[in-house]
Amino acid sequence: MTAVTGAALAAALAVGCGSSGGPDGAGSAAGSTAGGPAASGTGSAVSASAAAATRDGDNGVAQLPADEVLQQAVQALKDAGTVRTVGAVSSQGARIDLDLRLDTAGHCTGTLGQSGVGSFQVVKAGPDLWVKPDQEFWLSHGGEALSQLVGDRYLKTTGDNPDFAEIGELCNLGALADQLGTGRTGLAKGDPTTVQGRPALTLTADSGTGPGTLYVATTGSPVPLKLARSTGTVEFSDFGTPVPSATPGPEQSLDLDQLESPGPSASLV
Repeated sequence: MTAVTGAALAAALAVGCGSSGGPDGAGSAAGSTAGGPAASGTGSAVSASAAAATRDGDNGVAQLPADEVLQQAVQALKDAGTVRTVGAVSSQGARIDLDLRLDTAGHCTGTLGQSGVGSFQVVKAGPDLWVKPDQEFWLSHGGEALSQLVGDRYLKTTGDNPDFAEIGELCNLGALADQLGTGRTGLAKGDPTTVQGRPALTLTADSGTGPGTLYVATTGSPVPLKLARSTGTVEFSDFGTPVPSATPGPEQSLDLDQLESPGPSASLV
């Protein structure tokens, strides 16, 4: 499920304004990570100024051509340094909930879950990646033996693990911003609206899998506020808020790359 979930999420967020989404909804809130107190750590140096600008005056994007609005939204997301993505996406009939805080350095923390399969907590710091599946996940994939072996611990691996590569990509804000700016045709400006209490401009486009809409703030920094299709929504918020830097300690995790599988039934994917 880890590889399938990551691939579905990556595909859903990679096609810009035409991104495929899941039913409306949000993943469970991501709390402090294990292994130490939640700390301020991995956010961009521009975080404070980006956050302070979010509700200031008209930023002028409403007067720009659609392509330039999208370019400014992509750059504003990178300049913010950090973001929180909350929502649900779907792929091949599977709904996947997400709540991730991520930054341009590839750090992130949060939760991913698939209905009927289970969910897991995610912590990433540089190349290192930790995932902590819940009991539902173990029952559907790992089995009782592996569940007991791991217990209430994280599984540690790296973003180079092919089964988790897509999750690693989802934890890279720079890559996400670039993906929002590509893969669209027929880009056009739509009607003004309000998202998260902020005035916004709509950009509509088609990715080849259906129409979609990106909502761009028209006050303060022109950050993207929401990506939506008839099948779902992902919202962007908490721009410039540092990603918690605490990670699970050795006593709270098992090295997945060195963990020998007890048998075929214990497969994680």
